[in-house]
Formats: sequence, structure tokens, C-alpha cells
Amino acid sequence: MQPDFLIIGSQKAGTTSLYHILRQHPQIFMPEKKELNFFFKDDEYARGPEAYARHFADSANLLLRGEASPGYICHPDAPARIHELLPDAKLILTVREPIKRAISQYWDNRRHLNEPHTFAEAVDLYLNDEYIPGKIGYFSRSVYMRYIRNYLELFPRENLLVLVFEELLSAPETFYQRVFEFLGVDADFTSEDFDEAFNPTTVWKNPFYQMLIRRPHYQRNIPAKMRRLFYWGGEARFSAPSIDDASRKKLVDFYQPWNDELREFLGRDLAEWE
Repeated sequence: MQPDFLIIGSQKAGTTSLYHILRQHPQIFMPEKKELNFFFKDDEYARGPEAYARHFADSANLLLRGEASPGYICHPDAPARIHELLPDAKLILTVREPIKRAISQYWDNRRHLNEPHTFAEAVDLYLNDEYIPGKIGYFSRSVYMRYIRNYLELFPRENLLVLVFEELLSAPETFYQRVFEFLGVDADFTSEDFDEAFNPTTVWKNPFYQMLIRRPHYQRNIPAKMRRLFYWGGEARFSAPSIDDASRKKLVDFYQPWNDELREFLGRDLAEWE
């Protein structure tokens, strides 16, 4: 048993919500664990296809099986690895306005106390248009067309569905119906969870944690294994603060040619990103 389709990305662009809805569909099997990362992590890939197939052992009575690992879109080896094992796989990619996606990823690390730099410092340190495994990819992961081209060297265009994350927010029923039609399953399936946010962002309210998230440089003095000791007390929903104008200008200029190419590829204006 191997998957028929993969959600290949993007990180912080609705893949968790998509995974949960597909798990509910009566014709689809999705493993209990969301990110298998078989084609992304070298140690997972080294375990071989038999180990990967065991994640789908209970799927015999269902029409389709799939999995969601958003790192697949950017890893340089993932397209060839996937094609070798699953040459006919259907691929689903979600894309989000690049700057907002990068901010969300940055703050996800920051709220887990794994980022000792301010956002402006991160822009200066990590602004790059090619993902390198093992390196910070806040900004490279949003360079969608670079990775789409890599996949289309191996897979036919009709095997790739590109979805705009902002449509998941504005028109979830239409968003999911497109996925069901692409996969060839019952497109009339509905769920009360179409409007649900499955991966809400929260932070801890205790003063020690708040000190570290507000002043990230202090994290450098605390070993990574000890930072989780500050995860206690009540939690609160979190929204990322605005970024500085200089950083925004750098990112707008950085992403413009890539976004223009994506607009041409999709044949749409991506007005949601303006």
C-alpha cells in the first residue's frame, strides 16, 4: 500500500486544515500522523518504501490514500524521490501570500523559543531564494515557482493542483470541492469543519515565557532542551505583530518577480495578495 496523492506544501498555508478534512472524507485514508516526511528527511527515506507503506496498512477498503508533508515542496531531492516511488501520484500544493507565510513561519519558531533574532535581523540573515536542507527557510519556502518548475520536470501538469490559501479562508466549500474533484472522490461531501482553523496559534501567558518571546536574544543563554520548561500556565491566542517598513520593502522587492511568474503560471491576478 502506497499513497495515491501527496499534499506537498506549503508550510503555514493551510495544510493542517486540508489534512483534517481529507481524513474525514469517507473515500480517503490519511495516516493518523500528519507529517510523515518520508521524502523530506534523509533518515526517514533511508528506512525504505516498506516502512513507508506501513503507514497505509489499514487503507485497503478505501478508494484513495494520501499524506501531507509540507516540506516536500522545497526539498531539492523530494521531486525525484517521489517520482521514483510514486510516478503517477497526484500532488496538491497550497500557496499563501509569501510575506505573510514567512512571517507566520518565523513567529512559529519564535513562539516555540527557537529563534533568537528579531524579524529584521532574520531578513538580513536568511533572505535567500533557494531552500537548503538544514538551513533556515523562512523566505526561500515562499519562492513557489522555483519548486513548481522542479516538480513539472518529472510530473505532468495535470497531476499538480495549486490552491491559494486565501481562498480557503474566503470560500472554504469551493476550495475543498476543487480538491475532491481533482482527486476523483465524491465532491458533494461536506463537513461542519470546513470553516474550522485546525492549527490556531497560541502562546503561554506566564511572565518567564513572555520575557523570552518578547526579547528573543535572551534565548541564546538557555539551552534548547530547557526552553520547553517555560511552556506552562494559561495560553492565549496570538497574532503576529506588524513588521518594520524596511523589512517589508526588502521582501516586496524580493518576491515580486517570483509572484509575477506564479500569476502567469496560474493565469490569475492573485488579487488576494495585494
